[in-house]
Amino acid sequence: MASFYVSRRTGSTQWLLQRVSAALLVVLAFGHFALQHFTSDAVSTGLTVAHRLNDPWWQSYYVVFIGLALFHGTNGLIGILRDYAPPAKLRFLAEIVIWTAVAAFGGRAVINIATPIAETEVKVMYASRGFPAGETRGNPPTLAMTFDFRDQVRELRLFEYYLVQHTHRTEAMPVVQVFGHKPGEEATEANLSVVSAAFDAWVESTIAARATTALTPDRSKIFSTSYEFAVWARDVRRANAAGRAGVVPPQPTYAATLH
Repeated sequence: MASFYVSRRTGSTQWLLQRVSAALLVVLAFGHFALQHFTSDAVSTGLTVAHRLNDPWWQSYYVVFIGLALFHGTNGLIGILRDYAPPAKLRFLAEIVIWTAVAAFGGRAVINIATPIAETEVKVMYASRGFPAGETRGNPPTLAMTFDFRDQVRELRLFEYYLVQHTHRTEAMPVVQVFGHKPGEEATEANLSVVSAAFDAWVESTIAARATTALTPDRSKIFSTSYEFAVWARDVRRANAAGRAGVVPPQPTYAATLH
């Protein structure tokens, strides 16, 4: 009969770090969950993610989050490995391989977080190409998922989200008037023509007035003024329309507002 394995190592440091990292991960995970569900970033888009990842505070948050997650998982895996009491040389080699792989993945993650695509670059890309449309793999991968943010209803809802949540508004018109619908409503197939016409009229009037007013532009927002948002939205609208028609989109004008 095999004898019970009794470890000669207490593993107290690993035991303590496993529990400390777990406690910190709970806090960070709930912080991320709250951000994704109860804040203005509840709708994650290429722009909101780029805006967040270009913020040093959020970069630090996610570096710590990913670092703790990698350590917690790896430390637990090493503990399981040691419980099986493999030969010392094999265990040492296995731990070296595991920690090397973790260091490589962690380093790649830190590089990605520390060098994100510039927020301005993403805005210019949307102004040039319009919102994305296409197909991606689902979960499981055999179930493909289609998406089309060039669809006018989804397009207008996304514009309203950006205007309300991520634009430093520098004009006084209520959002319901900007989009021509009643309070609590949103763009639908039934009111599409009304909402579309109202929004286009607001865009053109805002650009014509260059509505920056006396307010200081808020750089903490994705769009620092209503004027910036209006120019960008007009370019995206034109690019989306070209995409739906299968033609080359017109030359955007948004990049000129950045100089």
